[in-house]
Amino acid sequence: VAIGVLALTVVTSVINGFEGELVRVITGMNGDVILYSRGETISDAAKIEAKIREVVPETRRVTASFVTEIMTSGPNGVAGAVVEGVDPSTLGEVTVIPERVTEGKLPEGDDEVALGSSLAERLGAKVGTEIRLIAPFVGEPPEGETSSPPKSLVVRVTGIVRMGLHDYDSKFVFAQLGAVQRFLESPGRVTSFKIRLAPGADPRGAADRLAESFGYPFRAKDWGQLNKNLFYAIKLEKAVIAIILTVIVIVAAFNVVSTLMMVIHDKTKELSILKAMGLRRAQSFRLFCLIGGVIGSAGTAIGVTLGLAVNWLLGKTHWIELPPEIYYIGYLPVVVNWTEIAAIAGIAVLITFAAALYPAVKVALRSPLEGIRYE
Repeated sequence: VAIGVLALTVVTSVINGFEGELVRVITGMNGDVILYSRGETISDAAKIEAKIREVVPETRRVTASFVTEIMTSGPNGVAGAVVEGVDPSTLGEVTVIPERVTEGKLPEGDDEVALGSSLAERLGAKVGTEIRLIAPFVGEPPEGETSSPPKSLVVRVTGIVRMGLHDYDSKFVFAQLGAVQRFLESPGRVTSFKIRLAPGADPRGAADRLAESFGYPFRAKDWGQLNKNLFYAIKLEKAVIAIILTVIVIVAAFNVVSTLMMVIHDKTKELSILKAMGLRRAQSFRLFCLIGGVIGSAGTAIGVTLGLAVNWLLGKTHWIELPPEIYYIGYLPVVVNWTEIAAIAGIAVLITFAAALYPAVKVALRSPLEGIRYE
């Protein structure tokens, strides 16, 4: 019982922590809701922002950005990347990107960029290193050509950003919004708006209202929709693991049954004497239910105590490391949900108590003469 409760306590807390960490990183990168164009870039950003505030009154802050895919070249290699032109005056009000700069600072000039930590490592770039940005198609194609020629720009790395999610750290290049617009020959244009809502607001409802109001080519997503499949997989995994680990408690319950049945067999004479002396059936029934309840309660208490101790250790030390390119996060985060802990404890006690009912009924219905005959 203790092992089953211990495993359930730790696993559910880790999955909760994993989900919470993903939410923190995703909202820290994109805000609560993001509105973006699936087609042409957006020219009148101020007008769109005003409409956003009109459609979603609970909007607190909005920041516009220009996001596109490029190639990057550094001292150690070449990598595909996503360049995001950001507005430094509003970026920190919607996202936590400025707080995640681990080295250097965010770019301030046209020839400066900040890199995600994994991308910087792959390119062999550090603060002060020069890298090349290559945009495959920029501007209108020359006369007689079907596509425009690529355009490149040499920039200097001024900062390293670590968001804590490999998908972001391995792809993103951050630059000044104006610098990206000039590099891509799209002056005054943007591609997306990141929105921070008031505390307690419904991001899904806000995204639905924005999508309905703006229509094509705009699209709105809340933080949950940005990684919908991943969050669904986490919830499914949590349910499956909880069911599997509950089997450990059920197996322990069978041991409770076998233990109590052995007690009935070994103490047949003593039970018969007690019944002959006046022990009522209800009393014998309650006695064996009490034994099962004590086993379940003691095992549950030990399991919960050990589980919370392991959770505390994991939360303080991060001593178990994970490959971030596989698990998105490089360590095991822990969030204790007390409602779930109470449910685990209650189910464990209930299962062991239910397991004690059969032996309790059996001993209650047994005649004291059976013990005398046995002797």
